[in-house]
Amino acid sequence: MAYDDDDEIECEIIESYGIFSEGVKSWNKEVNLVSWNGRPAKLDIRAWQRNHQKCGKGITLTRPEAEELVKLLNKVLKAKPQGKSAEAKPKPRPKKRPAPPKTLEPFYDELELLFGAGAEECKTARNTLLKKYHPDRNAANTAFATRKTIKIKEAYDKLAAWWRENGAG
Repeated sequence: MAYDDDDEIECEIIESYGIFSEGVKSWNKEVNLVSWNGRPAKLDIRAWQRNHQKCGKGITLTRPEAEELVKLLNKVLKAKPQGKSAEAKPKPRPKKRPAPPKTLEPFYDELELLFGAGAEECKTARNTLLKKYHPDRNAANTAFATRKTIKIKEAYDKLAAWWRENGAG
C-alpha cells in the first residue's frame, strides 16, 4: 500500500532497546521494537527526536533479517580494518638506534661513511667499494687493490658484528 506525503503514518514503540548514537539537535539513533500502522512489530533502527514526536529515515527488520544482519556485522567487525580508521592501532614507534662507540670510527672511515651510519648503509658502502677496488678491476696495481679489499672487508665485518650485537642487524 503506497502512502501520499499527506497521509499520516502511525507508529507505536512497543519496546525500546537502546540508543547507540546521541546526535546533535535533540536526535538519537535508536534500536526499538516498533509497530507501524497497526502492523506486527518489527525491529527498527533509525534516528528519533528525543521526545519521539518525529523520526528520520531508517530500516525495519523481521527477526530472521535481524539475525542475518548480526552475522554479517560480526563478520565485518572481525575482519581487519581497511585503510585508516579511528580504531586502527597506531604503528609502533621505531626503536632509537644505539650510537656506536668512537673506537669504530676508523672502520667507518675505511668504508667512506659518516660515523654512526647504520648496518644497511655499511653493507651498501662495502659492496660499492669492493666493486671499485677489486683486484680484477685494478690490474695495474693489484697489490694495492688486494690490500684495500681486505681492509674494506675487515671494516665491514667489525661494524656488522657490532650492529648484530646491538640489535640492528
